[in-house]
Amino acid sequence: MILSAEQAAQLAEKPVTVVPTGSIPAGLAAMVSFLPERSADENAAEMSQILENLVTGEVTIASRDAELNGVSVTQGRWLGLAQGEAVAVGDAFDEVAEKVTESLLAEPRMLLTLLTGAEPPELDGLLERIRARHPELELDVQAGGQPHYPLLLSAE
Repeated sequence: MILSAEQAAQLAEKPVTVVPTGSIPAGLAAMVSFLPERSADENAAEMSQILENLVTGEVTIASRDAELNGVSVTQGRWLGLAQGEAVAVGDAFDEVAEKVTESLLAEPRMLLTLLTGAEPPELDGLLERIRARHPELELDVQAGGQPHYPLLLSAE
């Protein structure tokens, strides 16, 4: 995708700067900082600054057995990733989502965004535990609608 975007930027008639991201939540966090009155370079600099302080995670169901970063993954179980690395596998969504969340919040953060998938999981218990552990943290839950990831997260 990034290579295609860079090629398209070269063909554009207006100034375009590609800000590469590795996930949907990272792209959304960068996009929120866009201001049309700024130049492409100024917007790209602001977006890049935001991405430097952003961590992302995903919770999905493992599609196959694998060994990821020393974590044994079994097909059909919940799989939690933080910054692209496997951090949790389990039978309970809440358990895995909580491990991903705590991994993302290992350093103090101000905002945790949760994007629910096409078949959204129940989040009440998870959100309650996050609020109890991190009372200063702002939580933003949005319907993302993504098909393969019941939960995408970003912390900044």
